[in-house]
Amino acid sequence: MNMNMNDVNNDVNLILFVTNVVVVVMCGAFSAIIPTLTRKSYLFGVKIPLEQQLCPEAKSMKKRYVTVICLCAAAMLMLCVLQYAFRPDLSLIAVMYIPLLIVPVQLIAFVPNWKRALRLKEARGWRVSGATFAETGSSHSRGTMSELPWAWYAASLALVFFSLVAALVKYPSLPDPVPTHFDINMQPDAWTAKSLGAVLMTPLLNLGTLVVLWLSGIAIVKAKLQIDPASPALSFAQHRMYRKRMGHSLGFLTLAIAATVMLPGLLILWPELSIPFWLVVALPTAAIVPVLVVGVRSGQGGCKLKPRVRDVLSEAPGGGPQATHSRLVPGRGDDKHWVLGMFYYNPEDPAHIVEDRFGTSLGFNYARLPVKIGAAAFLLLFVGGYAWLTVLLQSIPLT
Repeated sequence: MNMNMNDVNNDVNLILFVTNVVVVVMCGAFSAIIPTLTRKSYLFGVKIPLEQQLCPEAKSMKKRYVTVICLCAAAMLMLCVLQYAFRPDLSLIAVMYIPLLIVPVQLIAFVPNWKRALRLKEARGWRVSGATFAETGSSHSRGTMSELPWAWYAASLALVFFSLVAALVKYPSLPDPVPTHFDINMQPDAWTAKSLGAVLMTPLLNLGTLVVLWLSGIAIVKAKLQIDPASPALSFAQHRMYRKRMGHSLGFLTLAIAATVMLPGLLILWPELSIPFWLVVALPTAAIVPVLVVGVRSGQGGCKLKPRVRDVLSEAPGGGPQATHSRLVPGRGDDKHWVLGMFYYNPEDPAHIVEDRFGTSLGFNYARLPVKIGAAAFLLLFVGGYAWLTVLLQSIPLT
């Protein structure tokens, strides 16, 4: 019996190790190609003339960045190997913490190049407008709630609702204690005293995750489009196509996560069910792929897309940017408002959500009070959640 249990635990640790390696490789690969996805008018968070994107110094910085990312990713992979070889019992903790190292790795690779880009811009005397984009003022340009891919979120909510109702219905007949963790064969290997909180924890966690992802989808739809004055119709069409594709990929990810989180909860209610472990791993892994593909193929704000502009404009409410009034956004293109080239801080800009200067995502104006409160709350929840999970995972037997 002990031999079988050891074999199972070894299999769990092996899967966690492989998962960690895959995550590190994916994060490292995506980080390495970020300069190719960022708008060509940005050089490591510094606004430069478009024609200077291919200057020798810019190419050298990008090569240096990729080299640092690759070396650090290799070091992270070595850390994964050493952890698995010498402390396999820490595999769950490693899955939580090793991927977080990509954040300081990004800083190590990015910040020196940001400083070089600032010095290069000053030395060459490059002058660029402080107002990079015209921000459309029409509510149509923001997108309407009807553009949100509701089918994905409705299906996800249906799964969460089913798990909540099933937990309440089955609760009186459940044994005491109830399982809290499952091994590679999806058999319980840890238990806790029966309580309504323990049984509802999984569906409530699922509901919270759904709300966060749903709000992320709304943010994508409702974010103001930033129109390039040099080619307003094209940039408008690119933004709309990017927003639609990213919305559907995020919706698919939401549904996959809802299904993944629901599966262990079903085993608590119906222990006789047979759910393969590979399904629990494959669902969220496969769902991440569309998000990455959309980001890589679209570029920042859809700048790499080549839409049929006339078709996109004909489908847009109001007919596109020509039917809206727009204004140049002062200061957003000024380097002094971008701390480390990544964090926007401009009290004179009323916007809360802006386009980042590095990568494909949206960012925030950290000078706005709601953003400050939200960032502080997120940091508190993130640190607190990680601390709670770290303590909780210490009680799960894996060796």
